[in-house]
Amino acid sequence: MNKLPFKYLKGRKLSGIMEKNKNEQAKKITYIIILSIVLILFFTGYSIGKTISQTTIQGKLSLARPIIEVISDSNLKITDIENEGECNFSIRNYDEKGKKTEVNLQYTVEIKDSIDSKLKDTITYELYKNGDKVELQNQISPLMKLTNKSQKEDKYTLKVKYDKTKSTQMNDILEKIQIQVHSEQETNK
Repeated sequence: MNKLPFKYLKGRKLSGIMEKNKNEQAKKITYIIILSIVLILFFTGYSIGKTISQTTIQGKLSLARPIIEVISDSNLKITDIENEGECNFSIRNYDEKGKKTEVNLQYTVEIKDSIDSKLKDTITYELYKNGDKVELQNQISPLMKLTNKSQKEDKYTLKVKYDKTKSTQMNDILEKIQIQVHSEQETNK
């Protein structure tokens, strides 16, 4: 058996010990560097983390109350002899207690009848708002407005004229005429 000289064994042992010392020193240096970084971050005031914030908003919501009232004071009866008549009505933005609407409103006035198309030429309608004539298109008024700033009442007069001479038929018209008001809340655009 060949025995290795003592010097060689001794050198190997020394190199192994030196490698262990180097590894331990590297570990110590790594620990010191990590600890230094943590302490530097701690003393500089920087914070590493995730924040979660939650905001709760609570409120009470009430719906705006629209008010539009149509008040009519008469029925209209047109005959062969009395071939013209007037119906007065008003549209207002407040109720009988004086409470006014909370929103701006827009509305149209529509005149509805169930008269046969052959007899339509015998009856004509004229609508007046506060004394001014309102042009009707297919028996519907243009869009009109009621604001919520103050109490307002629009007075209307519907004039109905019957001309029997324009009819080629001999039978009478026994129909009713309705005044309808279509309203909606005004949209802000």
